Amino acid sequence: MKKWMMVEKMSIRTVNMKEWDSVFLDRYELPDKNAQEIAKILNDNGIIEIIEVKNGLSIKTNSHIGRIKIGNLQINISPKIEGLPLYQLLRYAYGFRDIKFISNAEYSIDEFSFFDLLILELYIEVKNLLLKGISRNYVPQEGKLQNPKGRIDFAKLCKDGGIIEAKLPCQYFNRTENHILNQVLLSGLRLSLNLLMDEDLRIRIIRLIELLSESVDNIVLSRNTIALAINNINRLTKRYAKAIHIINILYESHGIELEDGLSRFYLQGYCFDMNAFFETLIYRLLIDHCEGYMIKSQHNMYNMFTYTPGYNPKRHKSPTPRPDYAVIKDGQVIKLLDAKYRDLWELNLPSNMLYQLAIYALSGIGDNTATILYPTLNDGAVIQKLDIKDPIRNTKKAQVILQPVNLNMVAKLITSENGAKRMASLVQKWLEP
Repeated sequence: MKKWMMVEKMSIRTVNMKEWDSVFLDRYELPDKNAQEIAKILNDNGIIEIIEVKNGLSIKTNSHIGRIKIGNLQINISPKIEGLPLYQLLRYAYGFRDIKFISNAEYSIDEFSFFDLLILELYIEVKNLLLKGISRNYVPQEGKLQNPKGRIDFAKLCKDGGIIEAKLPCQYFNRTENHILNQVLLSGLRLSLNLLMDEDLRIRIIRLIELLSESVDNIVLSRNTIALAINNINRLTKRYAKAIHIINILYESHGIELEDGLSRFYLQGYCFDMNAFFETLIYRLLIDHCEGYMIKSQHNMYNMFTYTPGYNPKRHKSPTPRPDYAVIKDGQVIKLLDAKYRDLWELNLPSNMLYQLAIYALSGIGDNTATILYPTLNDGAVIQKLDIKDPIRNTKKAQVILQPVNLNMVAKLITSENGAKRMASLVQKWLEP
């Protein structure tokens, strides 16, 4: 046993898994307290379940994908859909550049990981910005100048005791490429090198970094700097929006914000919740193919739950259910939909998902139904329905609908010249009772 443990400590043990997968590592234990603390943080944040048991280590994945290193254990989690179909879905969901810009011969897309695909799109966006010329903004400057310009800083002049040299303190503006948008681009490209697996793309990214570094300073990437960059996007710089959005995804995938909302734990690796991507994809499909309806995301169902007067001693805020999408027609909500990134054709329906959708269905909003939209790659997957009944009278009160969304089919239709009509027909069926 001691000999086996020594071998394990000297080398990295790699485990390759898929989303919603499980594995048991026989006779393996986390090497130290630090690894155990990392596993606990990952468990507590719902990233991955890692439990030490008597005879080994139990690992269960969910909707998160990526690469995580804990001690000498590296866990690679990949989505079931990969390669070109995944890239087509990413491009459509996030509004990336047209797929015609991509040559599958030039880039080995079928072998790319999820993050390589995102970084490929970042490379294309930044390369396009450089080809057309990165923006130059007026940046405030101050300093002592022999030839004054801008505004003389009289407060600084008085503080210095008057004119003591042949220079005047000035506040002025310089038009430069070294501003927050380009700085975030450069830092985002540097971050992508930590997440990238494809070596050819790595070389291309390094070339962009070298070009940008000639006129742009490197800064520490943070939520504040990314937010500042987003706030600086206007009609003149809107071409930066997609690149900054990708950098934001990469940054958020690189760490976990802890419960206090102030501290941030950085992973040895990265992870991304595919549920966020699936929600964005479904929203885009609904917006594009539900003509005559208004789609509202994250619809608040106010006043469904309220504390009884006199029985809320701690003055808690009443909980507000929030379905992912509300379909509205003529000012009225006619359908509630929720996106769940779990293949409910291949896997069981968890109780918490059923109870959540049952609340939506019983709310009286719409047609007393609520629909779970879930991803699948199984061509045989069909719609399923669960009636919610009065257990005494055995009468139907509401209904939960399980609606499969075939990702391979969606990828094919959104890139087909004649696929829009069929895609619209499929989406319209999601609204049927």
